[in-house]
Amino acid sequence: MPLSEIEKKILFHIDEKELVELAVAMGNIYSPTGFEKPMAQFVFDWLNGNGFVPAMQEVVPERYNVVATLKGSGHGKSLLFNSHMDSDLGGPGEELTFAEPDLPQNKTAWVEGDKIFGKPVLNDRGPMAATMIAAKAIKASGIRLAGDLVLTMVVGEIGNAPVDEFQGPGYLGKGLGSRHLVNHGVIADYALVAETTDFGIAWAEAGVAYIKIRLTGEAIYTPRSYRTAKIEDHPNAIVKMAKLIQALEGWAVLYEKENTYKFDGGEMAPKVVIGAIRGGMPYKPYMTSGVCSIYVDVRIPPGKSALPVKHQLSKLAQSLNMPAEVQIYLYRSGYVAQNISGLKNAVEASHQKIFGKPSEPVQPPVTSMWRDINVFNEVGIPSLTYGPTRSNPEEADKSKGRFMFKKDLVDVTRIYALTAVDICGAAGGASG
Repeated sequence: MPLSEIEKKILFHIDEKELVELAVAMGNIYSPTGFEKPMAQFVFDWLNGNGFVPAMQEVVPERYNVVATLKGSGHGKSLLFNSHMDSDLGGPGEELTFAEPDLPQNKTAWVEGDKIFGKPVLNDRGPMAATMIAAKAIKASGIRLAGDLVLTMVVGEIGNAPVDEFQGPGYLGKGLGSRHLVNHGVIADYALVAETTDFGIAWAEAGVAYIKIRLTGEAIYTPRSYRTAKIEDHPNAIVKMAKLIQALEGWAVLYEKENTYKFDGGEMAPKVVIGAIRGGMPYKPYMTSGVCSIYVDVRIPPGKSALPVKHQLSKLAQSLNMPAEVQIYLYRSGYVAQNISGLKNAVEASHQKIFGKPSEPVQPPVTSMWRDINVFNEVGIPSLTYGPTRSNPEEADKSKGRFMFKKDLVDVTRIYALTAVDICGAAGGASG
């Protein structure tokens, strides 16, 4: 599919060196969920310095979205580019999750040859840089779009959630910033969420429930402790929880099979993971634990509720003669985009112009996530996610982590720019 003269003019202004340097610079800003302010200030300053008129939205104290609009003539459809500023790297307590640090010399993003390393670049500073450079290229070309191109860089996409003593606005996630956008009128005809998808087009994402399951036992001093013939009768809640965990793992296998969800663009495989366990006090191991809790992430296909999951987990514990307290502490629905063909066709056409072949079907791990397209699809803004490839885990050097090829970042930037022209249309004249 040949490029038009307008498209060639815009693509001419995409500078690989500038793009990679921007992605790495943002990748080295400390900005885990709840601590996005430095990232927001950097993005604001970059947009301001490149001729945009950005605005900062205070979503909750010290957490700001950044929004900028490349104004069109008013005679075309509008497109919103969405990406998130928070990373799941570097937050308080992270040392409890990762067995070994994977950051050489305290760097979180860097370049080696044709590769860009760093988890923050993969999720989500690389795709974010691509949207920013794509918009800058359109502006620099002098081509004015017919419709508005809206850039939104948001807080709180990563799935943190308040629970137990972990309370306050710093723990809010799973669509916090994007929901604030739409609640305050930052909307468009279409929304493209820039995330890694291996260059596949995904217009459906799973829902999610975080569930706390709490068992009780007795706090007993070691010399007075005892064991029982049946685990479910054991006085130590930690020991009892071991049996429930084993049963839950079996339930999770069946749950995934029973809830596999197919749609026109692919297949979802909603998974279940036990992400945390709490019981006892490390500085008092001489007491058995009177309470033990596990924290479970359950992915839910579109059109289904979290309540049946809660009931199933309660029944699972009861079947083991271990009544449990089951609490949902985060719930988000999943959606399949409606009226998405305009954006989907534009992304596909742009993909083919760059790669010369159709896009590959998106894989289940991509559609089985929860991403911000769910926020936009929930309010009726047709939304999909599309972005570059991140290396597979088996390709990664464990001392460096996973990476993204520089060429892939350049290609997706070009595709974002072409998609914007396709959706918004070209009005001619100077952009502003």
